[in-house]
Amino acid sequence: MKNGFEVIKEGLAKARFGSQFSGGTIPGIAEPLKFAAVENNGGLDPAEYYVTHCRLLSMAVTPYRKFDFTREGVLKAAVPLFEGLTLYANHDADVNDWKGLIQEPVWDADNTPNGINAKAVLDKTIDPKLARGVETKALRSFSVTIWFSYEKSHPDLPGFYDRLGEMVDGEMVRFVVTEITNAGEVSVVWEGEDPFAKSFEAGGGQETPPGQTQHTSNGGEGMKLSQKLAVLLALTVGAEIDEATLEAAVSGKIEALQSEVTGLKPDAAIGVQALKETREKAVTLYKAAKGEKSVEAFITGVIEKADLATARAFVEEYQLAVDESIPLACPKCGEKLSRRSSVPETDGKQLAVGKRADDYKL
Repeated sequence: MKNGFEVIKEGLAKARFGSQFSGGTIPGIAEPLKFAAVENNGGLDPAEYYVTHCRLLSMAVTPYRKFDFTREGVLKAAVPLFEGLTLYANHDADVNDWKGLIQEPVWDADNTPNGINAKAVLDKTIDPKLARGVETKALRSFSVTIWFSYEKSHPDLPGFYDRLGEMVDGEMVRFVVTEITNAGEVSVVWEGEDPFAKSFEAGGGQETPPGQTQHTSNGGEGMKLSQKLAVLLALTVGAEIDEATLEAAVSGKIEALQSEVTGLKPDAAIGVQALKETREKAVTLYKAAKGEKSVEAFITGVIEKADLATARAFVEEYQLAVDESIPLACPKCGEKLSRRSSVPETDGKQLAVGKRADDYKL
């Protein structure tokens, strides 16, 4: 995942246009999008359903990740893909948690920018709170998951992903969408990245006033991190974090991890050596136990790739096999002996069979 979208393969990506645009302003347009109210609640019982128009995608360049949907005909050709899509909340596409559906997607050439509009049908019996939030304009944004083909505006530009939004050779660095191949689901969200993806009856705002900072979640001033990331970086959950604070926290985390890795290297080296020696012992015992029946592929493909626990198990198994097939015997008297890894305890007098401590006194 890079810059908020997933590259499936070069030239084909999946993006989720949700929870990116912050503050409710509409940069680059002075007037809000205007649409007539849905007549007669779309023919549905208002006690059970709330129906409103919504803008799904706009023929514009999105403000943060720099997706360019302005190529002629790309969005218009995709209109049928949105018919009947299930409506969820916050892109939580659980089949047991649907909220409604999308109906009658159309191409809107009357507003600026042009784009794809549709009716959002929210089921009040399923989630009355969500439906109430949209109806009262407490919730104003919709966003959609799409799969699309794209081209890089500057295919040979070094560090392309990190330079999105820059002006290079008189042209903005961006992803140029060439075809929308599929639409997944539509969600009610707090704010979508597409600044025009609004419930039309909710209206819009003005451009960000000069001198004020627009709070974003992709690297501007006043970022709000997710709870998981804030905890990981030991930052205050829910607090607005500036770039310098975030950079310091990330650097501190990296330094701590590097220090931890350095401290673990000696133990790791010991473990690597122990594993190497155990595998070698297992190979030696395997060859001794199997003799001419040993299989080289088993040695290279299994024993020499075994983890420590498995290698130890091989050692134990083949040691027993060797003991049974090649018993030890005293070279002088022929008495059978057993292989031991330690010297047995004695009573302090008897040192070996048939010998006493007194036999060695001078």
